[in-house]
Amino acid sequence: MSAVTTEKTVTEASSRGAMIRTVLGIVLEYYDFAVFGIFTPFFAKQFFGGVGAIGATLSALTVFAVGFVFRPAGSIFFGWLADRRGRKAAMVIAMTVTAVGSLIIGITPTTATLGMAAVVILIVARILQGFGYGGENAAAYSYSAEIAPAKRRGLWMSFNGMALILGIMTATAIGAVLTTVLTTAQLESWGWRIPFIIGGFTGMFGLYLRRTLHESEAFTDHVSNTVEVRAETQATPMFKDLWIYRSSILRVLVMTAGITVTFYSWVVHGATNAIVSYGVDKRSAFIVALVSQALYVIATPFWGRFSDRFGRRANFLVYGISTAVFAFPALWLMGSQWWQMFIVMSISLVLLSAATAANTAFYAELFPTAVRSRGVAIPYGLGIAVFGGTAPLLDTWLHSIGLSQVFTIYALVMALGAALAAWYSPETVGRSLHDS
Repeated sequence: MSAVTTEKTVTEASSRGAMIRTVLGIVLEYYDFAVFGIFTPFFAKQFFGGVGAIGATLSALTVFAVGFVFRPAGSIFFGWLADRRGRKAAMVIAMTVTAVGSLIIGITPTTATLGMAAVVILIVARILQGFGYGGENAAAYSYSAEIAPAKRRGLWMSFNGMALILGIMTATAIGAVLTTVLTTAQLESWGWRIPFIIGGFTGMFGLYLRRTLHESEAFTDHVSNTVEVRAETQATPMFKDLWIYRSSILRVLVMTAGITVTFYSWVVHGATNAIVSYGVDKRSAFIVALVSQALYVIATPFWGRFSDRFGRRANFLVYGISTAVFAFPALWLMGSQWWQMFIVMSISLVLLSAATAANTAFYAELFPTAVRSRGVAIPYGLGIAVFGGTAPLLDTWLHSIGLSQVFTIYALVMALGAALAAWYSPETVGRSLHDS
């Protein structure tokens, strides 16, 4: 019998505690991954000096995008591991890899000391973050869905959406504090290292949280119920058994692409873009981003409950249509004043929370236990890598050449695509995740 079948399963009484620990782990891991994008204006010149502020930022954002390139690889590997050995094992290893990557960035010498070797180390560390982060999505979302009560799965899973923002808010808050207590010269010299080092060590705490989890009952039932299922699980292929779920995989890919362009443009890159492209004061940009993200967190459980009552598809329709309507007014309004940034960013994030509150529950409900982690993680990781990881770079570059409206059209089309994919998906609210 597989070692995973000997683990005590998560009971109804303990599922709430397991969800809290899972969510806290997601907070810490999203913090690790987001710090790079948020602190780009401060360390870019340390690794890419001599090309100007915009050039250094674009170079650093290219490295930021490299992490996304390796997310699908992490999604594939850890998705397979989660479907074969259990959600817990995949979550523990993925968090370790991400934390190590963050710590390496925090202690890496700059190009003034190591030359191009510093850039290589930076890229390797970012690859580790991307690989581990892809694995986080592979297991944590499946695990959360499997321990949540069916009638309140949307509400429970919305805490995952809150967790990712809380992780980014933590990074943003540290940015606000550091820009207040340190000078720009100090931040660019050594202050930017602080959040990465913090991330490396807090990742160890997240590792402890993950190690105390029990395996989900849906997975242990899948492994232990019959000899046939157990034998199949022990020989889980990477891709072969996914083919019959290709339509669901395509839906997840399109919905993720439509969400992730908005998410990474505003949540991860919003403060940086306001500083570099629009000239918003650095401290004001961080504070506005923090307040806007807080509004996102407040709205998220409302949208999660909304999806339990009206269905997952309704959330995506609200997000896609309203985001498309608001796109050009947002472009017209955005400027160098903090209040302009606040209006645009806060509205964009509240609309975005409609989709991110429901997406992980929706995705998990589209697949059976045997392929759930891979079915969710592979298109999710691919969608974020192709569309999310490139969004900050594309947005900054198009703005620098006077074509901001092109990115607005791109984001608008992607949001409508997500709504359309949801419209043509089966409604899954209330679906049991315990397979026969």
